[in-house]
Amino acid sequence: MAEPHLPEIFSKMTLLVDPEGFVEPNTVLKKTGLKIEERRSLLEIKGNFNDIENTYLELQGTSKERKKDQYGASKERSSVYEYTSGSMKSAFSATVEPVEVDNVIMSYIEEKCSAELNKITRPEVSMKINKKQVTFHPQDPGHETVLAHLARERFVTFYQKIATVLQTRPYCLDAVQLQPLLAKFPELLLSTGQSKTDDITLTGRFISLERFEQFLKSPPKSSSPRKINYTVDMRATDSSQALQSKTPDKEETCSICLEEMVQSQIKTLEKCKHSFCIACLKRAFEIKPVCPTCGVIYGALEGTQPKGGKMKVTYDKIPLPGYENYGTIIIHYIIPDGIQGNEHPNPGKPYKGAIRLAYLPDSTEGKKVLELLKKAFVQRLIFTVGRSSTTGKSNVVTWNDIHHKTACTGGPTAYGYPDPDYLKRVQEELKVKGIY
Repeated sequence: MAEPHLPEIFSKMTLLVDPEGFVEPNTVLKKTGLKIEERRSLLEIKGNFNDIENTYLELQGTSKERKKDQYGASKERSSVYEYTSGSMKSAFSATVEPVEVDNVIMSYIEEKCSAELNKITRPEVSMKINKKQVTFHPQDPGHETVLAHLARERFVTFYQKIATVLQTRPYCLDAVQLQPLLAKFPELLLSTGQSKTDDITLTGRFISLERFEQFLKSPPKSSSPRKINYTVDMRATDSSQALQSKTPDKEETCSICLEEMVQSQIKTLEKCKHSFCIACLKRAFEIKPVCPTCGVIYGALEGTQPKGGKMKVTYDKIPLPGYENYGTIIIHYIIPDGIQGNEHPNPGKPYKGAIRLAYLPDSTEGKKVLELLKKAFVQRLIFTVGRSSTTGKSNVVTWNDIHHKTACTGGPTAYGYPDPDYLKRVQEELKVKGIY
């Protein structure tokens, strides 16, 4: 069965091109078919992540730097940096921050998603993976870092898509039992304990793990398959349907348990219209309230942000770059020190709190984002406890995949403004977590 399509997180992006750094850039841009607008002295192109990345790579072939190298006009390798406007220079020179990763998730990606992982980088970019971090560097140390930044953003998108649908479950199986089972479920990642026992863990998507457990309990060769006996709280409408359907008609197969669904025991999700056995769906929603097939969120997700934090808002009349007609919203996040709970990496151990500032324009859209961030904070989605990607310290409060502008200036790579697509981008990130 084909894997469900994963939602695209960065579906709307903008590329700003300084035409002075390229030879006839309009010729290349028109071939892309994307909409081109002039923004002061720059050209603005909008599209999804792949559109923007491919457009940039096409433009690189017309850069004045490469033309000089080709015709020998300059023996020393210059940089596109020399041809960019002041507002864009930070994007080329800023250090590419490493990405903090989970070892289990990264192992799954390397083993089960290697083809997709290899597509993220280009020959110009070096990607190094260890247990805790993934780093990106240009192959040529003297070259601009923008391609490394692009590779990093593409990896973050890919990593988040995979991480949000993975689960790890423990089992006790000996080697004789295990090998034929894994042959039937190649999409699952096996991890064994350090001690010489039969304890193992399997990592994979919820549906794959459910099928694995159903196979353990009801092998296909069995003449009388057994289903898991769950207690189900059926709504009145479901109960009435059960009473009316004395002779159940078999329908399509439930993608969780792989059994034929009975009409009286089917639950169809309202938003995405996917259908499952009521018992299977109830069990899935107890783990995470998302559609097991497509990932659409139902209900409110609760994150692992430490309890007891505060979110305060103040205002400043000084505008942010790119929003000169508006004041500034300043968000104050205060997460005190505390003890890790069961949902954190090291339950019972202390963690170091954090005080963070974030900035939004006091515009209509900025106010909308503020309200969404308030909801995310209440649902404990803004922060988590883990390892800091900047200091390398463990057991500290860190950001949790909802990007914030922690600086007023410096552009995207300095986590500041101007960044014309930031407000739309952060709304997409929040939407993935069910905040919209």
